[in-house]
Amino acid sequence: MGVKRSIAVVGAWAAMLGFAASAFAIELPSVPPGVFETSAGCGCHGEFRDQWSRTMHSQAISDPLYQYKLAKGNEETDGAIGDFCETCHSPAAAMWGELGRDPSDFSPAAAEGVTCDVCHQITGHTEPVGNVSLEWTPDGTKRGGLMDSFSPVHATEFSPVHTSAEFCGSCHQVIHPVNDLVLEGTYTEWKESPYADEGIVCQDCHMTPGPGVTKPNPGRVGSGAPEREHIYIMTFAGGNVALGDAELAEERLQAAAEMEVLAPDVVAPGEAASVGVRITNVGAGHYLPTGLTDVRRMWVELVATGPDGESYEIGRREFHTVFHDAEGNAPAEIWFAEGVESDDRIPPRESVEEMWDVTMPSGPLELNATLYYRSAPEEMAEAAGVDVPTTTMTQTSATVFTSAEEAAENARPGAPAEEVAEGLAPLLLVTVFVILAAIAGVGAYFIMKARRS
Repeated sequence: MGVKRSIAVVGAWAAMLGFAASAFAIELPSVPPGVFETSAGCGCHGEFRDQWSRTMHSQAISDPLYQYKLAKGNEETDGAIGDFCETCHSPAAAMWGELGRDPSDFSPAAAEGVTCDVCHQITGHTEPVGNVSLEWTPDGTKRGGLMDSFSPVHATEFSPVHTSAEFCGSCHQVIHPVNDLVLEGTYTEWKESPYADEGIVCQDCHMTPGPGVTKPNPGRVGSGAPEREHIYIMTFAGGNVALGDAELAEERLQAAAEMEVLAPDVVAPGEAASVGVRITNVGAGHYLPTGLTDVRRMWVELVATGPDGESYEIGRREFHTVFHDAEGNAPAEIWFAEGVESDDRIPPRESVEEMWDVTMPSGPLELNATLYYRSAPEEMAEAAGVDVPTTTMTQTSATVFTSAEEAAENARPGAPAEEVAEGLAPLLLVTVFVILAAIAGVGAYFIMKARRS
């Protein structure tokens, strides 16, 4: 039988900034050391192992950004939050009683963070989903989503939970155990989205090649295994360019959103114009951004270039979560968070608009919008000793003219071929229609003439 996890209050949390609460820990089943093997033991699945080794799962406990945040939280709460965080980032360490040590002192499998064997001995989940709401049967049987799996090396078993969103959501849904505030809501963001209604689960996007759902994905799950119509891969691609697979992360980020500039075609010089952007979440089954969103950074900048060639920023908007503490102070760290001060992120398949006023110059005004992303703010990255690049997710532009005549004079003489084709398409249709009508008319004329004769 699986062993269910439970949340247990284990002591008093330090009262800081007027915030008094109880310390907490997540209790996982206690299992003997060696129950979980390291990824080195997964040699028959070498390709999967290589994919996993480049993911944030393999760095869940060693990630320097996580370690920086953990150390800060422990310092500010007198060590109260450490076990709570580490249980999700290294379940094996929690089950082996190794929490609180330096990760370099963890057992080999525990030091691998969210390692293969920890996931493939899960047998179910509990409700509510979140805070490591998982059940394990650590008996050495390897479980997954194949109903007819077989291995000559170890026992195998079909596990329906491995193909469910709840499998992922059990860790990717973090709830403050003192006040039930959702700190990371990726699972509920998905559950309340059209993706859930359509039966698209986390694995369909994050465990298939390329952005979005790319199924079926033919392949083999191991050396000597049969070719299957569809297999999930272990890339778990997300948005962490700095520490994850940079190529896959950039590809994912650049497919997540579409953007357009909102502006009138013509505005007279000296008059005020309302210009802005519309950003649509087209590629993520959760909010943009998601995860620990008081840390994640996504923002748009709208830059104008006037007729003199000088550029200047018209406006900027950030998309992330800001928490407040019990006294209403914001921003508040997640361990002191009592409520959400603001959250202007973009839900799946929804759009947001931001508008600014600008005074029209004496000539054309070029507007350039760029959507950026960083997995951590600069000051945090610097403190953690990590080079976190800024990724350009998408860009677009538009031009506002001072008169219809100016717009006509600047009508794209060097427009891209596809734009020219789009512009010519209606004319071509009319031309074809006229030619066909003429042919029909001539044909009718000769038919009538033949009948009369």
